[in-house]
Amino acid sequence: MLHDGKNTKDASISVDFDTVTHQLTALREDMSRLAETVSGIAGRRGGRIVSDITEGFDEAKAFAKTKGRSAESQLEETVAVHPILAIGLAVGAGFMVGALSRR
Repeated sequence: MLHDGKNTKDASISVDFDTVTHQLTALREDMSRLAETVSGIAGRRGGRIVSDITEGFDEAKAFAKTKGRSAESQLEETVAVHPILAIGLAVGAGFMVGALSRR
């Protein structure tokens, strides 16, 4: 009788061990699939972020070009309307730079 109880207990432990082993295998497979899914999502989001940043830089570059051209045309108009004032400012700026460079 004692011998039968030990066999039953051993069989139960074996079944439990097999069950746990199968569950761990299933868990590993699930974790692997989850890792692949997360990696895919991160890759897609990363691609969108790079695209958004590139688009932002392009917009900033276009804005700077437009503003630069606008400022350049305004300066040209001011010099054309007030040539004496423009020459006087250029001479004054030259004297200031010369005075600061002597120090």
